[in-house]
Amino acid sequence: MFRIFFLISLFLWAPLAFTDDGLTRIGYAYDLNTDQLLYTENHYEKYSDGVLQNTKVIYKDLSENIFASKTADFSDNQFMPEFELENTRTGHEEKTRFIKNKYEVIFSGTKSKTRKQSQINYKDGAISDAGFDNFIIEYWDLIISGKEFKRDFLVPSMQDFLSFRIYQDAVLNKQGQSLRLINVEPNSFFVRVFAGKIKLYYDINKPILRVYEGVSNIRDSKGKNYNVLIKYEEVKS
Repeated sequence: MFRIFFLISLFLWAPLAFTDDGLTRIGYAYDLNTDQLLYTENHYEKYSDGVLQNTKVIYKDLSENIFASKTADFSDNQFMPEFELENTRTGHEEKTRFIKNKYEVIFSGTKSKTRKQSQINYKDGAISDAGFDNFIIEYWDLIISGKEFKRDFLVPSMQDFLSFRIYQDAVLNKQGQSLRLINVEPNSFFVRVFAGKIKLYYDINKPILRVYEGVSNIRDSKGKNYNVLIKYEEVKS
């Protein structure tokens, strides 16, 4: 059974120019079962008039070697960016872009797997990749007041959308902090049993992601997604 994940990568023909000045946070990804540090994420962001335009994530191994990168363009759609993820270590890649009213999706799990490419119909209000974070920021007050949302999420490996629900579960202590747990999970009970859920731990007072728990967008050499706990630390400018 497939594992659901968000590739939480802008279909660019040339890379964006990001500098260290744009570094906003660093994520430390630990194996959920062993608590072993697997890799780190360096997040860079560009804004225009307070609105997120572009992001880049650099993934490094424990020796500080870069093995993957992801770029995303939010300039046309805050919830459904064009993105590109490339893992040079495994050959895993994901790319998306808008072509008129279609959304092109390219996916390859490993170097040995066949590259899949398709154009799917865009769905109003749908979410892809890190667009989930912008969605939670946009609807923060409603979410923490108890409102449950249902949205279609892009699953690149399926070349299609899947219905998910987003809701606040509880306010609890996590990693020594009082945080709001917001769950993102398949709307279908059957799919939820096999795929599990994404647990997002946000600051109790504002929509800043502190801890991510669930399936990673990084895969091992066999093409299987890691299950991780990612701790985020803000970088002071």
